[in-house]
Amino acid sequence: MKCSKQTRPSERPSTAITGVIFHDALYRADELKARMGWKDAAFRAACRKGLKVHRVGKRAFVIGSDIIAFVTENGGER
Repeated sequence: MKCSKQTRPSERPSTAITGVIFHDALYRADELKARMGWKDAAFRAACRKGLKVHRVGKRAFVIGSDIIAFVTENGGER
């Protein structure tokens, strides 16, 4: 019988789900950018337009409900 090799958490590939934002989650800026498909310039532009960013030391965090509100207020409808 063949045993499957278990990987340690640090060895697991990144499983960030793009495009999914949960209203009750806290996202690091880099994780939010990956999920939204934003580059640094797009994130900075969103901050200038009023995206609420919470900073702890050098880290930046965004609450899921804040990003949802920002997109619904600033995004155009099709």
